[in-house]
Amino acid sequence: MMKINPLLCTGCRICEIICSLAHEGSIAPKRSRIRIHSNWPEEEKIFLCIACEPKKCIEVCPEAALSWNGYLRMNEEKCTGCFLCADACPHRGIQTEVSKKFPFFCDTCAGEFQCVKWCPTKAVLKVE
Repeated sequence: MMKINPLLCTGCRICEIICSLAHEGSIAPKRSRIRIHSNWPEEEKIFLCIACEPKKCIEVCPEAALSWNGYLRMNEEKCTGCFLCADACPHRGIQTEVSKKFPFFCDTCAGEFQCVKWCPTKAVLKVE
């Protein structure tokens, strides 16, 4: 999955841009599956699904709409949009946006890991 190192993050937000381009077809950082929170002069915070254990998001889903198979997956037919999964995520890796009916999160860009490819400082890394 992914490993993050906030100490290396410069806050350039290239990861948000490339993620939104890959998933939404436009530059829309609020629709990115990775989020950077800048609290200058303190270090940047990177919010992303990092495959934590236990997976609280899956545990709290009342509809069993979430599952794990190499990355977090959602069955939109089961999801009611309650967003309990987003509230339960200790890493704020599940995102919400008012124009979206369902929560969204990293799907590894179908194994292409675009944020990893484009991060100039390697603050986001793919781990085996």
